[in-house]
Amino acid sequence: MKFFVVLFWSLILSELAGFVIGKLNDTSFQPSLVASIAVVFAVFIFILDKISIPKDPEAKTSK
Repeated sequence: MKFFVVLFWSLILSELAGFVIGKLNDTSFQPSLVASIAVVFAVFIFILDKISIPKDPEAKTSK
């Protein structure tokens, strides 16, 4: 479920950013290119989340 939320928000925010950047650069807006970049970025973030964040360490008790 978390993957779909990340994918959804990355698509929405990247389409918005792509539109604004396209207008500022006076170029045409290409939604398919922006969507493909968003999907790649979302998969990268999801994989990074799974690999890089360590699990909670076990609490050590003092004697």
